[in-house]
Parts: sequence; C-alpha cells; structure tokens
Amino acid sequence: MSLSPDLDEADQPQTSGRRTGRSFYAAPVSEFRITDDDAIIGRLSSRHVAFHAAAEAEQLRAWEREIEILKESFAKLGSLCDDWQLLLEIPLLRLGKRIDAVVLAPGVVGVIEFKINATGFQSADRVQTERYAQSLSDFHEASQQRLILPILCAERARARPPATTFVEGVGTLMEANATTLADAFLVLQSHVDPNAAAIDAHGFDYSPYRPTPNIVEAAQALYAGHEIADIGRGDAADAELQAAAAALQEIAADAEASRAKVVCFVTGAPGAGKTLLGLDLALKSRSGTRPAALLSGNRPLVHVLTEALAEDSAARGAMTKTEARRFADAAIQNLLGYLKEHTDGAPPPEHVIVFDEAQRAWDAEVGKELMGRPSSEPELFLEILDRLDWACLVCLVGPGQEINRGEGGLALWGEALRSAKSAGSRWRVVAAPQALDGGPDVPGSGMFAEGGLGGVEVRREPSLHLSNAIRAYRNPLHAQWVARLLDGDLAEAKALAARMDAPPALMTRDLAVAKQWLRQRRRGGRTVGLLASSGAVRLVGEGVPPSPRSNELNPIGHWFLKPFTDFRSAGALETPMSEFGCQGLELDYACLCWGGDLIWTDQGWLPRMMRAPRWQIARDPEKQRFRLNGYRVLLTRARAGLVLFVPRGEADDPTRSPDEMDACADALIAAGCAELTQN
Repeated sequence: MSLSPDLDEADQPQTSGRRTGRSFYAAPVSEFRITDDDAIIGRLSSRHVAFHAAAEAEQLRAWEREIEILKESFAKLGSLCDDWQLLLEIPLLRLGKRIDAVVLAPGVVGVIEFKINATGFQSADRVQTERYAQSLSDFHEASQQRLILPILCAERARARPPATTFVEGVGTLMEANATTLADAFLVLQSHVDPNAAAIDAHGFDYSPYRPTPNIVEAAQALYAGHEIADIGRGDAADAELQAAAAALQEIAADAEASRAKVVCFVTGAPGAGKTLLGLDLALKSRSGTRPAALLSGNRPLVHVLTEALAEDSAARGAMTKTEARRFADAAIQNLLGYLKEHTDGAPPPEHVIVFDEAQRAWDAEVGKELMGRPSSEPELFLEILDRLDWACLVCLVGPGQEINRGEGGLALWGEALRSAKSAGSRWRVVAAPQALDGGPDVPGSGMFAEGGLGGVEVRREPSLHLSNAIRAYRNPLHAQWVARLLDGDLAEAKALAARMDAPPALMTRDLAVAKQWLRQRRRGGRTVGLLASSGAVRLVGEGVPPSPRSNELNPIGHWFLKPFTDFRSAGALETPMSEFGCQGLELDYACLCWGGDLIWTDQGWLPRMMRAPRWQIARDPEKQRFRLNGYRVLLTRARAGLVLFVPRGEADDPTRSPDEMDACADALIAAGCAELTQN
C-alpha cells in the first residue's frame, strides 16, 4: 500500500559507492519468514527516507501489517514456497506508485497490491493492480518470459474463490483478503514451471525496465517537469530521442544567442516520437527565456492533449484545471488560429515554434481560400517569424500522412526558403539528411530537389532523424509492414511478417469476436477502440456507426480520455474513430473495421468513394493517395496489437459485395495476417 509516488529506478540513491537494488527489500521467502519484522521495516524505512523526509507513521503501520499477512500466508504453504523469492516496495512505474510486493516462483511472477483495513475491492484498486502486472509483462525484461499473476489483497474484504485465466501471459485479477491470500498463492503454485529459467530477487531487481508511454502520458510527464530521459526506454529509440531533444535545445539556444533565424527539419517514421520531441521543446521552454509553442493543424490532437494536461495537472494539485488549461492552450495551439492571429500586425510572442506534420503544409491555392491571400503555409510562417529579431522554427516531418487536398510536402518549404532568401531574409536551415535528399522516410522529393538551394545556408544534422519506432513497442517492424501492405507488395509484406515475433495483425470476419478480443485486453488502464476509415460509409450495414467528425472535439476528447466504463469512450467499443480524429494519437489495442472504400483487385488496392447509391472508383491520383494514407494512419494507431475486421458483406447489397470483402480478407492473410478465431 504505497502512500506516495517514488522516483524511478535510475534515480535510486547510491550506497557504499554502488547503486542499490530497485526494490526496498529483497530476499528468499525462507529468509523472509525467519527475519525479525523490525529488521525488515528498518530496511524499508531506510530506503523510504532516502526519498522522503520521514517514514510516515501510517506507512510504517501498513508495512507491519503487510509483513504479518505475508508471513502467515507463507506459513500456510510451508515447504511449497521455500524456493520462492520476495521483493517489497518496487518502484517500477517511473511516474506511478510503488508495487507493494512481488513474489517470484519458477516461471511465475506474483504482483501483490495491499489495501490495509479495506473492506471491499474498489475499481480503482483493481485497475492499479492490473496495470502493475501489465507493465511488468510489457516492459520488464525478466518478466516477459514468465506468467504474471496480479493479486489484490483487501485486508478485511469478503472472501472470494481464487481463480485466474491468462491472456497474453497475464492472469485475470485474483481478489484476496488477509486470510485467503494463501489460497491465491496456491493458485500461483499451480502454474509453477519447474523447467523455467531460474531468477532470484537480485536478477529481477536489476533486470531492465523500459516503459513506453503513449503520447498523452508522455505529454503529461513533460508537463509535470520530467525530462525525455525520464520517460524513455533505455534502448536505441530512447537514445535517438535524447540526442534529437538535446540537438533541438542547442539549436534554439544558439539561435537566441546569435539572434539568428533558423528552420529545423526533424524526420522519422510514424510513431518514432516526433510529436514527443515537439512537446518537449514547447513545454520545456514555456517557463524559460525562450517562449515556445507547438502548432498543429490537427484539431483533435490539440484538444485531446490540452484536456489531458489540464486534467492531470488539476489531479496532481499543481494548479486549477482552468489555470492548467490556459497554460496548455498557450503551449499547444491550433495552427490555423495562430496564422490568422499573426498574419498581419505585431510580431508573435513565441520565438520558438514547432510545426507538427509540416509536410502537410498547404499550397497557395488553399492559402487563398483559408487566409484570403495566395501564399503557401511555409511562406506565411517565414513571413510572420521574420518580424522577430530571432526565431527557431522546428518542422516535424513524417511520411505518407497526407489526407487532405493542397498538402504540398517538403517542396513547398524549399520554394518558400528560396523566395525568402531572394527577398533578403536571412533564414538558415538545419535538417535531417532525409528532409534534403528525399526517399522513403519523407513524402515525395527532398526539400530542394526541384530548384536547388538558391543560396540558402544548409547544415545537415543526422541526429534529427528518428529511425526507430516507439509506438509499436512490441513490433518495431510494424510501420514497414504497413508500407509494404499498402504498396500492394503482399509477398514482401509476408516476408516482413515472418521476421516478427508475432503476426503484424490478426484478421476476423466477425465483429463480435474482435470486440471480445479487445475486451480481454482493456485491463489495467490499457486503451482499446474501434477504428474505421472516413470513407467506409457502408460499415453502418455491419452495425458500425459513423465516426465523430473532426470538428466534434468534445466527443473525440471523451473517446480518448474517458474510462471504458463510460459509453462515450473508445473502450466501450460502441463508436469508431476515423483517420481525421485519431491522427497523431494512439491506442494500446485497436480493431480496424475494413470498408468498401479500399478493396483488393488483381491490380492491387483500389480506392473508391461512395456516390450513392453505388461505389465510384477514385481515379484522381491525389484522391487515391488520400485513401491509402487514411488507411496508413489507421493501421499504425495500435501500440501493442491490431485486429482487422473484414465484413462478410451481403449478397443482396451491391455496396457490400461478399466477393470484394473475401478478396480483401485473402489479401490480408497473404500479407502475413493471422486469422483470429472465437476463444
């Protein structure tokens, strides 16, 4: 029953010149049973005091009772648990509370959360315990090859029969009281694998723990004052992020010191952490000498992030929700609103601007419609920021995310920079090589491919490219698989799938089966939801309602932020989200409902549009690209797992042809998807 947040294991104090273990106490169960209670509490207290001014009396009483319950439970098992290991107070969740206890048996990890004096099992306590277990399974190296069994022990609650079933190696929550905890341990014992690789408390304690927060959690952590390094995974992707974050901070500081005007271009695959970098720069600079803001034309993303930051800040007591929302609104702004406010007049207040999805900048034709002047978005940005004595514009660039007309790609930025140079402006460029040279990591050609540099000063900076995806933390090849799939290269997609530890996606023809699969995985605060293309309008015939429109911000915010017990949430599995509502955001597990707007033929994928009462082939290359990119967005929203629902269709409905849907299902299987069957 941890009463206060703790620091991450990387921040543990040093003892006798070496780092102490992650847990506050670790020992074999046989040793724990004969160790004096006061000695155990003394060890717990000494570690606790390293982080807090004193070990609070309430915390000491809780530890006394937990130790007593554990010893009584182990005594009932006798020799069955002699070779088990016990750890107490394990701060695995970097930004959460400590796990009360972990029991290690051959092949099994028991996660115990105590609620001393509790007379019932509260839903928040269930979620907390499940989340600890899921986090170990997902991110803790020593736990990943073992069964994880979460146990919630409410001291005085009514006894319940202990039982569990496992989904992806994590058991369903067992609820116990002080008397029946031993029964829960007997269930744990029944899953012991005598052939499992041995691990002691020390090995568990020091095993790498690499949590990967979603974009909302990461934004909340940065807003609360944490560094990129605090929320990273400690792997290659984490090292890339830290290097890029440091480079951007250095570039912005240099621009300020030299009163220069700099445009940076950061490139990376979908889910590589580009928006996280932008948030880091924008939120970190709000309180410093370089006021900054992240701008996005993605209104749902802006709304969800600002609401999440406001709610989290208010929950932590840092400030009121109104104050937090005002701060968040200044740090994360709607791009079009920024342009309309600053197109004419005084210089903007921010010297550092982050432009998310800058490859989607619109051309002069769209500029005429939106702003009343025939200027492209890059031209407007350079013109606005040129009024400042110094400026740093950071452009985040990803591939294949264009889903609206008039999005001109990097070439527009090259044109705008050449024009600014010829007009006497002194902008210089610091860019990832991919932004300059083009290639699969960016849309279309490089920035200066068509017109040359035109005298613009350019510096290549390799650290501004993120090559490792962090969104699909279980499957780093997922984005590549999606690219091959949508290219229509099913053989290459299947070859990529063969290199993966698990199929890139599951496929089912039954929506009820897909929903059940998602329900099994929404434990412990994991997010699940349905996705559907904005063009898949005939899914309504399969019982899938339309998605909220991108301007319906409150429904989108509820969909992403509410718990699954709220019918408005993603986890309720009632309403899907389209590519316009979910771009830039993510779920842990998702079901993409495949629509008749993208079908498989002998020539590959065929994008279509509904012109009631029939489908019409999309012959315009731009519209074809938008439809494929819409599915690219949807196929890359899931962090941990994806299931594809392909309807069976209806023979009497020409807009829901069974033959067309069968062809789509066959193509997905040929690309390496595995069939999902009813459990």
